[in-house]
Amino acid sequence: MSYRRLTPEEIEDLRAEMRAAGHWMKAEMAKRRRERSETEDSPPGAGSNESVQSPSPITNGEA
Repeated sequence: MSYRRLTPEEIEDLRAEMRAAGHWMKAEMAKRRRERSETEDSPPGAGSNESVQSPSPITNGEA
C-alpha cells in the first residue's frame, strides 16, 4: 500500500467536513435530549420505546 500527503486544499476540505459532522452531531444530540426529556415528562405508557435514528450527514452527502 502506498501513501501520499494530502494537499492543503484536501486538508481544508477534510477539516470543513469534520466541522460539519461535529455541528450535525451536536444538534442531533440536543434534539434527542429534548425528545427524551419530553418522553420522560409525559405520563407512563404515553410514549414509544422505539429508537429513531437520523441519517448521518457523512453517509447522506450533506457534509
